[in-house]
Amino acid sequence: MALGRLNVFVSELDHGCKVDSRTWYVTIYDCDGRVLEWCGRRYVAIPARCGHLEIELPPGCYTLLATWSFAVSPGGIIYGNHFTDHAVAHVCCGEETCVTLFTPSAHRCGILFDIALRVMEARGEGAPAEVVGRAREAIRELLEHLPRPARGFELGHLDELLEVVEKGPKEDKEPKKRKGQTQEHGEES
Repeated sequence: MALGRLNVFVSELDHGCKVDSRTWYVTIYDCDGRVLEWCGRRYVAIPARCGHLEIELPPGCYTLLATWSFAVSPGGIIYGNHFTDHAVAHVCCGEETCVTLFTPSAHRCGILFDIALRVMEARGEGAPAEVVGRAREAIRELLEHLPRPARGFELGHLDELLEVVEKGPKEDKEPKKRKGQTQEHGEES
């Protein structure tokens, strides 16, 4: 069996296009969401010095996550003080795959959690409404004190996305043209 090579890069905080210079700890999960175990190795908290890890893996689909420091409980649960977003990597036989783990700001994490609570509250799911309301109020107060992300894409279009979640996607008003159908200027598409 030919292995695939996976290159993992971790972005600098709030900067998706710059690799961080600190050591991160990458965990690789299998398709069932369990820490990958293969050939006598458990792929948990692998050091990624200077924000980079290169590793050989059997072909497959993996989910990755990193933290910049961690502690492990007696039960094997990993606690970290700052986590990246997850990424999915498809590692192919004899090929090289690259993936970047984005490091979000605390502000973005707070906004996303507030949105999740807002959706749960609107649907009547989860915790009682008064508990959700208090949590959302505390999150919004906290967000006033956290620095906003330096780049707009971290927050980009969250209000618009939330509207789609709450109301459903907008219908495409323009009919799709079929192949061979003429356009307004008499050209074929």
